[in-house]
Amino acid sequence: MRYTMEPLEKEEIPEYIEHNLQAAGANMPIFTENALEAIASLSHGWPRVINNLCLNALLLGAQAKKEQIDAETVRLASRETGM
Repeated sequence: MRYTMEPLEKEEIPEYIEHNLQAAGANMPIFTENALEAIASLSHGWPRVINNLCLNALLLGAQAKKEQIDAETVRLASRETGM
């Protein structure tokens, strides 16, 4: 089975991320507002890119023992993965 998704609208991206985090068991905000804006800008709305940016930012944030993922961490994740 194959499904192609169109890019999400900028307004949909925070909801998409929050839904995925809640499904994974998160019970508090993980990404700052600025981080969500950075993800929207860098991903151009493509769900696969959003997922990769979030995963890589979460890994970097865990390594740095951050309580929340900020825009700087998202940009670093983007650079380190060549996005």
